[in-house]
Amino acid sequence: MWIVAGLIAVVFFADEVFAIIGAVLGLIFSVGFTGLLILAIAAVGFFVAMAIGLSVGAAVLVSLGVLVFALFGWLWPYILVGVIIYLLVRDRPKTV
Repeated sequence: MWIVAGLIAVVFFADEVFAIIGAVLGLIFSVGFTGLLILAIAAVGFFVAMAIGLSVGAAVLVSLGVLVFALFGWLWPYILVGVIIYLLVRDRPKTV
């Protein structure tokens, strides 16, 4: 029954099905391997949190924390350069 429904859907909605498949593939190619790896790490954090018995909300917070740490690890050189440039160009308070 599901196979027949799938075939009918492909016959009548082939353009939409191919558009969705193309959008998903385009998203995967635009995100790249590093982005997919970061998302996989966040998913592992979510499933580990669920496996040890946390609620879904707490598991989502754990996975968001994993994302923050992963993105910070990826962006720390840029943040460091930004802090150094800020320290060089900031207005220093004048001492009396």
